[in-house]
Amino acid sequence: MDPKKPDYFRPALVAGAVAGLLSGLPLIGMGNCICCLWIVGGAAMAVKLLAAATPTLLTAGDGAMVGALTGITAAVVDAVVSLPLRSFNLGLARRFLDKAVELGGDLPSGLDDIVNNSGVFSPGWFLLGLLISAAVFAVMGVLGGVIGVSLFAKKALPPVAPPQTPPGPPDAA
Repeated sequence: MDPKKPDYFRPALVAGAVAGLLSGLPLIGMGNCICCLWIVGGAAMAVKLLAAATPTLLTAGDGAMVGALTGITAAVVDAVVSLPLRSFNLGLARRFLDKAVELGGDLPSGLDDIVNNSGVFSPGWFLLGLLISAAVFAVMGVLGGVIGVSLFAKKALPPVAPPQTPPGPPDAA
């Protein structure tokens, strides 16, 4: 590995795991409705971790890279965390429809078939959802990474000019 290049993976995995966990939880995950709060914040925190572990100055490109990796990690963790909740939601929908029929409501003709054959656990739909989430989370992670660099990265000091000697008489040696 190039000694000048920072290690992006560890901060991206740590912050992405936290952001994905927060995104996958039922009520807490609603924070992503506010400009992808958990993803942008997770990417910014990944930059903070990267800046603390790297002695060199970080660029916006470094922030974008660690932010994209954070977003992809968060998408995978979000998909794994929310997978068990899908069966709960399917059972809740079935109970809701049964209660509506019990109370005398008329359901559309194909609605029961749609709920029973919804394909919630289909691997194809799972992978498609994961791919779309990874793309969206990566883009928002890039945004959070660039914001994180502007907030948390070490700043370059302006060059210091050498002190000027005052003009005086030349040495008469």
